[in-house]
Amino acid sequence: MPKLIPEVTPQVWDTKAQVTKAATHALLTTCKTCKNPDVLPAIPAVVTAISKPSETNKAVQELMSTTFVAAVDAPTLAILCPVLARALKEKLALHKRAACIVIKNMSRLVESPTAVAPFGPLLVPELKKVANNVQFEEIRDEALKALSNLTKALGDSYEDEDGDEGGGGGKEEMEKENARVAAEQKRIEEERAAELKKETALRKKEAEERAKFKEAMEAQRLLDKMADEDAEKKKIEAMKKKDQAARSTKGASGKCQACGLKKCKKTCVYYEK
Repeated sequence: MPKLIPEVTPQVWDTKAQVTKAATHALLTTCKTCKNPDVLPAIPAVVTAISKPSETNKAVQELMSTTFVAAVDAPTLAILCPVLARALKEKLALHKRAACIVIKNMSRLVESPTAVAPFGPLLVPELKKVANNVQFEEIRDEALKALSNLTKALGDSYEDEDGDEGGGGGKEEMEKENARVAAEQKRIEEERAAELKKETALRKKEAEERAKFKEAMEAQRLLDKMADEDAEKKKIEAMKKKDQAARSTKGASGKCQACGLKKCKKTCVYYEK
């Protein structure tokens, strides 16, 4: 299948409708022979994406919902990798992220380094571009994780830019790449830890300030309540004095308010024996 799919794929874009139809049918039939049960439900979407690049993201979204359990062999990689490589070139960063997640999950279960070796040159450079160029840190992080898993799956089989394969330059290049990926992931983790620490300290400070403000407001409320109660008491006392003065038989001069004498006549309503 790794040899057959690259030969059939160009025919789906032939100018003749009959050739396109036959090539698409052949591609779908060939891909359905894939023995990986995890990928089989997404095969129609993947084949559609191969023939219609505009459908790439839909296929990747289906693959994102796939739980990889079975070993990923060379035929499975031959079906998925071209679509994933194209998804890594999408303009939208979210589409790149989806492809990175699929590659990350898929690479954990690669059957052998030789199975994935032909697809290293297809995926590794694009993952590096995402890891280095995408603006959003979360997406760069996903690209680094995918690159880390993929380079581990490739082992010593990845052919470097100079064409050296296996133990020499290829191995050294992969070791350097793994070290770079690990260092970058460590840097991101340290930055996130520092940011989290800073955010935690800020939240703690805000909580303390809110507590102090609440305490001050409660103290002010109690003071206002005490002032209101004191004012109410004074008001009540003043009203009592006024009422007592109104009810008193003697005015301020000591004379009766009814008869006008200091000692009331017998005919005065306030006369007391």
